[in-house]
Amino acid sequence: MNIEFDGPVSSANATLLRQVIEALLTRIQARDSGLDLSALSRIVVADDLPAAAQGFGAKPVVGELLSHIVADGERFALLFDGKRLWQILEGDGAGIAHLIHLLHKECWRLHDAAHPAPATPAAAPLARVLAPIVATMWQEYRVNRRSAWSVPADSDLLLNHLAALLQALPAGMHEEITLYFADQDLDGLFAKSLGRIAHLMQAVAHVQGYLDGMEQPLAAVSADMAGVVGQSFLSPIWITTAQHLAAGHAIEAGEAADAPLLRDVQAAFATFGLQLRESDDGDVWVDVQPLVKPATLH
Repeated sequence: MNIEFDGPVSSANATLLRQVIEALLTRIQARDSGLDLSALSRIVVADDLPAAAQGFGAKPVVGELLSHIVADGERFALLFDGKRLWQILEGDGAGIAHLIHLLHKECWRLHDAAHPAPATPAAAPLARVLAPIVATMWQEYRVNRRSAWSVPADSDLLLNHLAALLQALPAGMHEEITLYFADQDLDGLFAKSLGRIAHLMQAVAHVQGYLDGMEQPLAAVSADMAGVVGQSFLSPIWITTAQHLAAGHAIEAGEAADAPLLRDVQAAFATFGLQLRESDDGDVWVDVQPLVKPATLH
């Protein structure tokens, strides 16, 4: 494995950092025999992660990331923040457990890069609009399901974030729809609601991937969270989406797996009074309840 080091801290601790990374990769590959890392060209451990990413021509790194995957020619490079990586290794076992899980997930992302899903562009206009949401759901679900064995014992599986979304989303959507009735900007309403629904469905797939990988229902992991979901607007969507993710995972990726999730995304919009449909001339239409006449997106 080609591992490079850049910066005083990363270079000074290169020997130990290399040993740790190689040992973790060996452990992960031994456990997941089907893992293919042929898309990985090299690992770069750098003191300045944003600068390292820019060196590969990647977009600016947002947030305090420990790792980042960037294109490296026809393959991919895995970048690590060397300073933070060294801090973790100097810390306690909990930090190292999270490091193992992070690297495990990155490995499966690299595997998926080596085995992309077949390109099957959606023919229907509405399917094309919602396809990016479904693609992100599959990415979150599959990576988390396959890496569930390494999830740290103290991980909340993103349940707190999902709970916060369930609390904030109804008010946020209500505000967007209220503003629409004031300014009649349907394209603006759709764009903003699309972002909110995409975030919600990504979180649902993220959590469900872990649950299915652990072979545990939500109630077994958190009875409180199961109660929150059961009493929220998400309850019917949660049940059907969980079924569709598990069923789609068992078959080859493609339209048959995507179609049920597209319906789930539409159901999430409908929960807040936004009915998405296609007109006879191929436009995507949105009925905003309680509008009498539908409006079309441009």
